Amino acid sequence: MEALSREEIKAFIDDMLEKTESIGELISVLQRSALSIVIFSENFADSSWCLDEVATISQIMEEFGHRVLPIFYKVDPSDVSEDCGSYAATINLKYGASNVPEDRKRWMGALKAVANCTGLRIDSELVKVIVSDVLKRLVHMSPRVKSDMLIGMDARICEVEKLLALNVNDFRIIGLWGMGGVGKTTLARACYQRFTSSTKGTKRQFVRNIHQTREKENGMVGIVQEHYSALLSEDNISYEDLDVSYRRDRLSRLKVFLVFDDVETFSELEHLLLGDLLNTFNLFALGSRIIVTTRNRRVLENARANIYYVEGLHSQESLQLFGIHAFRQYLPPDDWMRLSAVAISYCKGSPLAIKVLGGTLYCRDKSYWESFLCELRKIPKPEIHDVLRRSYDELGIVEKRLFLDTACFLHRQRKNLVMKYFSIGYQCANYVLEDLIGKSLLIRVSSEDYENIEVHDLLREMAWNIVNEESELANRSRLNNADDIRKILTIRKVKTEGISLNLFKANEMYLEATTFEGMTSLRFLCFVYFSEEHGIRKVHLPSGGLDMLPDSLRWLLWDGFPSKSLPSRFSPENLVLLAIRHSPFIERCWEVQVCWKHLQIFVMSSSMDLLC
Repeated sequence: MEALSREEIKAFIDDMLEKTESIGELISVLQRSALSIVIFSENFADSSWCLDEVATISQIMEEFGHRVLPIFYKVDPSDVSEDCGSYAATINLKYGASNVPEDRKRWMGALKAVANCTGLRIDSELVKVIVSDVLKRLVHMSPRVKSDMLIGMDARICEVEKLLALNVNDFRIIGLWGMGGVGKTTLARACYQRFTSSTKGTKRQFVRNIHQTREKENGMVGIVQEHYSALLSEDNISYEDLDVSYRRDRLSRLKVFLVFDDVETFSELEHLLLGDLLNTFNLFALGSRIIVTTRNRRVLENARANIYYVEGLHSQESLQLFGIHAFRQYLPPDDWMRLSAVAISYCKGSPLAIKVLGGTLYCRDKSYWESFLCELRKIPKPEIHDVLRRSYDELGIVEKRLFLDTACFLHRQRKNLVMKYFSIGYQCANYVLEDLIGKSLLIRVSSEDYENIEVHDLLREMAWNIVNEESELANRSRLNNADDIRKILTIRKVKTEGISLNLFKANEMYLEATTFEGMTSLRFLCFVYFSEEHGIRKVHLPSGGLDMLPDSLRWLLWDGFPSKSLPSRFSPENLVLLAIRHSPFIERCWEVQVCWKHLQIFVMSSSMDLLC
């Protein structure tokens, strides 16, 4: 009793009942209890009270499915349950004359029913063994608590359930794929809790944070050893011993429901499946299911998994989750709705971002909210940024360059245009772009006519934060800040690869004819009005225009171009896009014929002096 209490198990022992109390009180206690422990000892059958108790427990077990754990202390189960056992002999000897036959029959029937339940046979006071077994049984029996934090999960769980197809007797791997912080692990945990309670006879295990845990001392080998030791109920199986044929035979007969959380490379999944790619679907018994969460779609494709793409929360779901974390209620109060909408707009459906922002703003006044939300994009939250940054840090050099270009400059552009932009200088562009999509860093958005490449707003913000970490301004690869651009355009020999300036927000700028002389790495130049006020001209050139533009340019978009033509010292053969719009001066692009080797889009609109 004391040991159970130490483990916070609320227990009732029958000596709390007076022998004079009716058996009805015992029935009341049993009906409120999750589990009964019956300890059969050598002298158990000497007590008619104990025999009446076990008969009552048997009755409740039969009528209501009450759970019973029999403990055999210094007796064999056959002594309790068999007609020729010691219990039967004691009952016949002690109660044969004084009790009616119905009592003896009732007692023996009850003893057989309870003794036949799965129990523990011990020969000493192994209290820890009993307590441990009780804990396991209670955990297994208990229903899962529905968390208020699982906003928006029901519909997603239903979709995963269709892929699991638990009523089909085959082996399946289900992949939950999506960007960092989108709720893959939360969804996997919710599915694990919901479906493992109904999969009796199935070994279940949730292996968490695999990609991060592998960096510890024992790496993937340690994870695999611990995982399979638990599955096979053996202590400290070495990695090499998992190849022993009898263990593989045992696994092939084992029906499992597993979750491998945060698997980012196929090598990791290969280790978890014991490296047998050809026989993966024979590793476990039919009816087994494995859920894998990952940011990398290729991991799932190589494993022949059924893939579910985990999207961000919808607007109403976002509002509910934000309400829980920022106000401890399902929706923000009406007078806080405007500010809440600003916060949710920033998060773009990311549960991680919603929780972090909600927790930060909880119990703060409106002036704090106003100030915080105003500076939000300038000061990244480490709890969000670090989760997203992990995907970027694991990219190769070329992958990083293509991701930053896309996130900073090519968001929402057509896929074929982006492909052409990168194919100049990168023969592997097609592969890399698909890989970035597979790693949840880019998004392919399809319509009837074409495909666009998009980047989640939080990833775009992360990309600019990464760029802004680059040391000196002259060495900064990409620029979109008006003040920084103004400074860089006065410096010679800079390493800038891309400039994107919203002219509507910029002050007047006066460039020299030689401004772009030292920008030999410049690939992207965009001076654009994000406004209808196209008449405002912010960038000024000398009367003779520019002396040159870098031949490395692939993208040139200049609203209000302040010159009659592009410079003669500029070869446009690398241009993928050329757009001169709303120019009050432009008459022609070049004075001579030029080579358009890669050009995909050519726009000369709203320029009144343009000569045909």
